[in-house]
Amino acid sequence: MGSKILPDWIHVPKTQSFGDEHISWNGAGSYIDAMYRILVHKQWTDLPRHMIAGMTASVFRLVVDWRLTTESISAYNWMAENFVAADFIGVTTGQHGGFSFEPIFPLYQKQALLDIKASIDRGVGAILWHDQFVICTGYDDGEQVLYICESEGNKVVHLPYDSFGRNSTPYWYYQVLESHTTVDVWEVCKESLIQAVYKWETHDYMLPPQDYACGPAAYAAIAAALQSGAYETDQAAIVLRYYAKSRKDMASYVAELKHLSNQMNYVVQEYALLADLYAEMMEKVEDSTAWNAKEPGHVLRVIHLIKQAGETEQRAIDAIKQAFPETIGNRFEDIGLR
Repeated sequence: MGSKILPDWIHVPKTQSFGDEHISWNGAGSYIDAMYRILVHKQWTDLPRHMIAGMTASVFRLVVDWRLTTESISAYNWMAENFVAADFIGVTTGQHGGFSFEPIFPLYQKQALLDIKASIDRGVGAILWHDQFVICTGYDDGEQVLYICESEGNKVVHLPYDSFGRNSTPYWYYQVLESHTTVDVWEVCKESLIQAVYKWETHDYMLPPQDYACGPAAYAAIAAALQSGAYETDQAAIVLRYYAKSRKDMASYVAELKHLSNQMNYVVQEYALLADLYAEMMEKVEDSTAWNAKEPGHVLRVIHLIKQAGETEQRAIDAIKQAFPETIGNRFEDIGLR
């Protein structure tokens, strides 16, 4: 029996009980949000968040389902991409995931709790899936609870051990960050741009194309959903807000990489324009009265901006290919190979 909490991270007085009530998160906490907070806490990076988002290539992902639900934000192969994201920046990890309906889930749950508590004992928060990516910052064997919090803010929730992995969807996942080593930042940055091309041009093989769209197809899917009206305004707003933030991060990221190629100015220009288009789009989305009413003229303006954004992001990708033609050419048919 034991307990441990990371007191320099969270404020215990703000802790609230999970109880039997399902905690409703905002559905927008990303893996990078959670990982970055741990990196800062452990002093494993002094880079700004947009640099970590870019170096891991995670910021370049664009996936939506055809109804623009908040599930779009986290629809990707967690096991593969989260491992690679950490590996890019020199972080070794241990992770597991699966489905809570499997007969042997209780055994997985027991091992997960051991791994998570061991990470806390080392002073490293763990990343969990609890209807979004959250951070485990402590545990108490007496109360049989984990302390979890969102990747932003300090509100802490008690998650009973028995409730770990039991989410509104059947997926469970956790990752512990084990160690960190120094990497060549600029080589990683160059590779991340190559990965941006791969992510744009390749549909995620884990996602059925009849349900999800990736890269340029995602822009067409967003426009089609808005045109048809077959979407919930609150969920669509969260999705667009999430991608507006990521495109702003893209612009900030590439602006710091001008020295990587004499062609990078074109990349920087296109991503800056892309961020501006999303900012204009969000002015419309945040006009809640018109947005929630699905006013035709209002929605049409958003659709127009979406189409412009799709064309702009395509030009940005083309500019990356012009900046690094030899490296991309040497990958032949597998740009994602590194």
